[in-house]
Amino acid sequence: MSVRRILVAGATGKQGGAVVNALVANPPPYPHEILALTRNTESAAAKKLASKSNRITLLPGDLNDCQSIFTKAGGSGSVWGVFSVQLPATGQRNVSEDIEEKQGTALVDAALSSGVKHFVYTSVDRGGSNSISEPTNIPHFISKHKIEVHLIEAVKDAEKNPQGMTYTILRPVAFFDNLTPDFLGKGFAAMWSNMGAVPLQLVGTRDIGIFAAMAFSKLDSDPKAFLNTAISLAGDELTQPEGSKIFEKVYGKKMPTTFRFVGSMIQYMVKELGTMFKWFVEVGYKADIAENKRLNPDMQDFEAWLREESKFNENKS
Repeated sequence: MSVRRILVAGATGKQGGAVVNALVANPPPYPHEILALTRNTESAAAKKLASKSNRITLLPGDLNDCQSIFTKAGGSGSVWGVFSVQLPATGQRNVSEDIEEKQGTALVDAALSSGVKHFVYTSVDRGGSNSISEPTNIPHFISKHKIEVHLIEAVKDAEKNPQGMTYTILRPVAFFDNLTPDFLGKGFAAMWSNMGAVPLQLVGTRDIGIFAAMAFSKLDSDPKAFLNTAISLAGDELTQPEGSKIFEKVYGKKMPTTFRFVGSMIQYMVKELGTMFKWFVEVGYKADIAENKRLNPDMQDFEAWLREESKFNENKS
């Protein structure tokens, strides 16, 4: 069997890095190479990533020029699989509001024209099974919805997809990883607290990586689960007080937070955050946690994530 080369976008970031880690920890059942896409192959983060396995090759590239990525990889037919993730415009300086959509759709088009066989795109849940018809009113959710639609329609188009590229769409909910020991983590806890009795679905980036790796590894053995389908991802569903009790169980102290009015101020100042948390309360994520755990029995709930992945462990005495 020929070597299947899997291109991982954002390889030094949270989600891309989690995909690389999962592919290294549980290698696919076929000869493969991981092409870790990074803007700077000389960075400390890139070098650390490459040291994890001799199956990892650093590939310099920029999502603002997607076609050149495949040219550098060896041209048409050189890449078997792609993991796609883009940063939203929110929080980035000097970028256009549609940067995420432009990069995401361009990577789809470049993959199609370069003979890629399977494309894994990480998006966001927008109401479980209703996600494809619900862009919501949240700007970065809308961008991801547009990329999803572009991917699905392009795959269906025989003229655009003569090689028969298939896809898996992953739709994670809010990240456990937003809860950090710094002010940003306290702000997230305050905004979560402002949801009152409404629970929030959460997932760890580690499990996003595991599901992406499964989409590549089990495509042949379990096509029903991963072939031309979308999976919403969540490992737990909790109110902030419930989360705080679990936090206290693990660390012996309450979850660090700040005044609830500070959370409200953050949402007022960053309009998109305010819109998103309002949507959390009025509509909310609707991932099927039981189905996620059937596919991945080791999927982390909040307690497991705190014990195994949380940055609070670095300060645990």
